[in-house]
Amino acid sequence: MIHDGGTREAPLHRETDMSVSQGDRGTTAYKPEEMVFHPSSRRTVGAELELMLLDPQSGDLAPGAVRLLTTCAEESIENVSAELMQSMIELKTRVCQNVADVRDQVVPPLRHIRNIARSMGYQLAMSGTHPFHRPSNSAVSPSERYERLVERLAYLIHQRVVFGLHIHVGMPNGDMALGVMNQLVQYLPHLLALSASSPFWQDVDTGLASCRTALYRTLPHAGVPRYFPRWKNFRSYFRVMRECAAIQSMKDIYWDIRPRPEFGTIELRVCDMPATLQTTFALVALVRSLAIASQRLLEERPQMQRGDIRRHWIAVENKWLATRYGLDAIYIRTPAGKRRPLRQDIAELLNRLMPIARETGDDAFLSTFLPLEKFASGADRQRGLYRKFGSARPLVDDMVASLSAELDADTAAGGRSSADAKGSGYTPIVATESKGNRTSLESKQGVSKQPAATPSASTPPTAGASSGCAPIDLPGYHLIRPSSAVDRNQPLAARG
Repeated sequence: MIHDGGTREAPLHRETDMSVSQGDRGTTAYKPEEMVFHPSSRRTVGAELELMLLDPQSGDLAPGAVRLLTTCAEESIENVSAELMQSMIELKTRVCQNVADVRDQVVPPLRHIRNIARSMGYQLAMSGTHPFHRPSNSAVSPSERYERLVERLAYLIHQRVVFGLHIHVGMPNGDMALGVMNQLVQYLPHLLALSASSPFWQDVDTGLASCRTALYRTLPHAGVPRYFPRWKNFRSYFRVMRECAAIQSMKDIYWDIRPRPEFGTIELRVCDMPATLQTTFALVALVRSLAIASQRLLEERPQMQRGDIRRHWIAVENKWLATRYGLDAIYIRTPAGKRRPLRQDIAELLNRLMPIARETGDDAFLSTFLPLEKFASGADRQRGLYRKFGSARPLVDDMVASLSAELDADTAAGGRSSADAKGSGYTPIVATESKGNRTSLESKQGVSKQPAATPSASTPPTAGASSGCAPIDLPGYHLIRPSSAVDRNQPLAARG
């Protein structure tokens, strides 16, 4: 009750009361320092991997994260933490200078964590979703923030038993961060299709390449990022959402790309957790190369900083096409409605980005995707296994075997990166059609190599050796074009 003019008591306005009690409760006072963008080197990169914790007997997710993380702390393993569910853990890198650095910060601790998990009777695996887990059986991790999410999302909290790969790229300032985000929106379907590894949900083939992406759409403040031409526009948006208690922090914004001013980065969140470490590092290399190409484009042509809002409009449909059909999608290439096979566009993009990857030393990782017509996504692989054996359990066994094979192969290769170890006993799990490169399940059980029965796209060209490229000048449409369009000798290396 409140006093009205000191003469009578009046009830609180019901709508005002409800907006507070049902909002994202907590400290809502906006602090300007929250929106200060702390600059970082434009070439830095980092990654966050969400992993499954499994029961070896049933193959189902197991709520063992609290025990595992306690032992990891005793073993002084850094940058591994709890996630929403007790059957999930997250491994993060520190600031990395290149993809090889990412690999060196992921593989040794992950191997150590895998060994600890084994000693406790658990297994680790990677995928966008667990193929047969019943999410209503999942236990939420003990955390004030997670308890708040449970109260806020109710039953929908169980739709978040999903696993993603998050990639950070350093940005020099807030305006550049938003400019790069505006450029990268058009490549969300490319990244999603390459990483797609979640076709199954509760033992059902959903018909989707990425069920995780569809499930994430149920969350508030999720999906394709909103369009902002400048940092000041985003700062105003954040202030309004913060002061009306819609969010508490940047963590409550679940966009496919979001700025992280406290780190001085943009964070790409659209990817499923890939089926293999090899694909994981290739995606990090691709995101980094795209970000560098975007920054160079905006430095050359500052007028393109605002991006093209039409790209955001069609990005929603393009993301859905990649969610449904993966690499076989026929996506919308321009706001005028021109379409082309997504696989073909990715192949050309990889070729044109390769000079940047060579310049930064990431080319060995990016070449994982080449030739693209021989690359099988995690979703295709899982469907092939299910159709071969008639149940979901072999999928889980394959996930466990694949991760262990990569971790053990890295040890056998003397600690070199997975991209450098191909010729010395490394088994590239995703290259299912390459002779001699078969997983343990393939070699023992004859896994079918047929892709999922999704609508056919035009046959993509072979993505062979790069012929060189240069920054483009088509506003808001493409980051690169063939070097024949510009008279430049070694343009990328010379630009520094």
